[in-house]
Amino acid sequence: MNQLIVKNVDCYGDETATITLKSEFVSIDIFCHLCDFKNGDKVEDLLDVLDVDVKSAYLNDWSESLIQEKSTMWIQKQGPYEYIGCGKVIDFESGIINVLGFHINFDQKLYSDWVEFKISRLELW
Repeated sequence: MNQLIVKNVDCYGDETATITLKSEFVSIDIFCHLCDFKNGDKVEDLLDVLDVDVKSAYLNDWSESLIQEKSTMWIQKQGPYEYIGCGKVIDFESGIINVLGFHINFDQKLYSDWVEFKISRLELW
């Protein structure tokens, strides 16, 4: 997996921070506990979630044009660490997806090539 670059660290409390990570495409803010990162650090590209609602982005009997339309990576911030989006599954058994250069571990078996998700908290441990 690739590494991500820490672009900003905003500490609150002794061990907790909001960190901004940059992939080759976009930047996102995530929750970090036991945070000892600083700007410019490189971190392993595998993020975790506290809670996620995930479903197939499309059904196999949909038209090819609609399937192609739904097979597009995107991520949008909804709250401090809350995100919605669509990503490509890269590990069905472990539930790891790729979305715009971020690998996110849903820690559940996935059954379709593309999934839509709603994450309540995106985090790095």
